[in-house]
Amino acid sequence: MKQECTDLFFRYREIARLIWNLGFWPNSELRDWDSVEIYREATARLFEGLVLLALDRKERVKDKYYPGKAANFLVLAKGPDVKLQVDKHPPGNPVHVWGQPVLRLGPDSSQLKFLSFFDWDNLAPRNFQLLEVLIQRLDDNPSLVGHHALIELEKCSIWLAPDVFEEKQSPE
Repeated sequence: MKQECTDLFFRYREIARLIWNLGFWPNSELRDWDSVEIYREATARLFEGLVLLALDRKERVKDKYYPGKAANFLVLAKGPDVKLQVDKHPPGNPVHVWGQPVLRLGPDSSQLKFLSFFDWDNLAPRNFQLLEVLIQRLDDNPSLVGHHALIELEKCSIWLAPDVFEEKQSPE
């Protein structure tokens, strides 16, 4: 059974934003790529404490770039006509070019896995209005499965889905 955890993600987002915007960014000596890496490590540990532990999950975040890989977090579009900016590069490419194509999601037409919060500029103040997701199912365009994409935070909800192992063991 899925468990909604949107509020936990909103709280985590606010704290992660504050750490960068009030801790790192105002100090010009901390506004560099070395500090971004330290910040990513710090927010990975925050994700463990504020999201995973709050959901009684014992996983550790192994990928500081994509803390959402630690569990099966699904992103569901709220309402009709939600835009999805798809990475035009093929899956597996570490470089992303966003927005090609831009798709409109219909209700229940996709399965998106949360990877991380996203901001356009890593060295500027952070807002985290977007989520980076992995397309796991896209009914209207199955060739895009495996691609990364961006979706507006305000137009979606986030759910913890059971792991495949848990689903098989569940009597439901």
